[in-house]
Amino acid sequence: MVTDEKVKQLLERITALENRVDELEQENEELRQENQQLRKENKRLRAKIRWYEGPHTPPSKDQSEQEKSSSSDGDEDDEQPRTDGGTPGRKSGHDPEWRDAPDPDQEIEVTCDCCPDCGEAFDESAGVSPRLVEELPDPQPPEVTQYNRHHYECHSCGAETVASHPDCPDEGQFGVNVIAQAALSRYDHRLPYRKIGDRFEQLHGLELSGASAWHATERAARAGRCEYEQIRHQIQQADVVHVDETGIKRDGEQAWIWTFTTEEHTLYAVRESRGSDVPAEVLGEDFAGTVVCDGWTAYPAFSSNLQRCWAHILREAEDAAEKQPEGEPIHRALKQLYVALQIRLESDLTVRERAELQYVARRELESLIERSVPDGPVATLLGKVEGGLDHWLTFIGEPAVSPTNNAAENALREPVVLRKIIGTLRNDRGMFVHETLLSLLATCRQQGRNPYEEFKRIARNNEMISRAQAVPAVASSG
Repeated sequence: MVTDEKVKQLLERITALENRVDELEQENEELRQENQQLRKENKRLRAKIRWYEGPHTPPSKDQSEQEKSSSSDGDEDDEQPRTDGGTPGRKSGHDPEWRDAPDPDQEIEVTCDCCPDCGEAFDESAGVSPRLVEELPDPQPPEVTQYNRHHYECHSCGAETVASHPDCPDEGQFGVNVIAQAALSRYDHRLPYRKIGDRFEQLHGLELSGASAWHATERAARAGRCEYEQIRHQIQQADVVHVDETGIKRDGEQAWIWTFTTEEHTLYAVRESRGSDVPAEVLGEDFAGTVVCDGWTAYPAFSSNLQRCWAHILREAEDAAEKQPEGEPIHRALKQLYVALQIRLESDLTVRERAELQYVARRELESLIERSVPDGPVATLLGKVEGGLDHWLTFIGEPAVSPTNNAAENALREPVVLRKIIGTLRNDRGMFVHETLLSLLATCRQQGRNPYEEFKRIARNNEMISRAQAVPAVASSG
């Protein structure tokens, strides 16, 4: 039998539960409003990211925070995570690497006669604790040499000859070391010409104005132009060339710096044109190799033997999927196809197997193109897939061809950094120096050669072209 006391307790419990339900409903409403606000903020930030880092952002910069931190497997409590995504120090289980100890040029005995605490004289050393110290010698002042260059006249043909010396440039008062260091200070160390002059004066007591530093750098470019042309000849003979371009200013006006890179050579060309005339000039109109490139229209206008960059199309597909829900399955299908092809090509396929794989992959792309989607980013994406249908799968039939254009994008990083520093090239001579020295420096690095020694060799060869020839190879075509 239910007593009044029990009824009272039940009513009190019901009242407490109703109050709790009211509190939870109020808390839920607050969380819902906060969620809506966060969604709006997230949408705004994603739009901002798409504005600054669109689908054409290089892979090295287009990484989410999750991808950046994926390489860190350690416990967050054990070590402080690095801001660049990796973990400090060597990986677990890897032996440490030490610099090879150099052989000493001299040995100095460091002794002590008595105890510094009580003054007791020492009888003999109880042991030796050797320490290797590597030090640079003090910078040397400049050496001034007068070269008395003798003139000769041939009695047979009447030709006049001026004797030459490898350490005496054909013009100017600065030697090969000054020329090489000025060029490297500008294009390897990225110093302004005024700072290059300051550096020479501080280290060597050599008075060098900013204008003189520029002239020394220009002489390095004119001396290296013959080697620049040799690099271009090597690239023209290559089976595969990665090509890309980015903007640069010439006297405040729009110009373009192009890169043409292979496994062992890189060549830059600064032009006011972004058209197909530039690859035709650099590679030659009869170039028979494969061009790895992005989707810019200049490339199919130049050659039909192309490999379109998959990194670009995958980023564009991801961007389209974020803007339209119809893009999600297309992005997923493209990514799965690319990964499947990469895995399949890891095995040693015959020519016939590659042809069959290429046919199947093309059918997959065609099935994507046939999908019906509303107008918008996804339709634009499928149009790009269809427009490059003959060029997405070249790498399947040609093992030496890469499916991405990362090599050219990497080659453009150094010019982009310099662009941020120098702002603009002043004239044709500036364009000439820029493309020549950047090409020589990048090729030296690719081939594992010492840039300083190479620049000295180039300056010492005395093959300096005239200032009248120190302009880009062709006039701009707009």
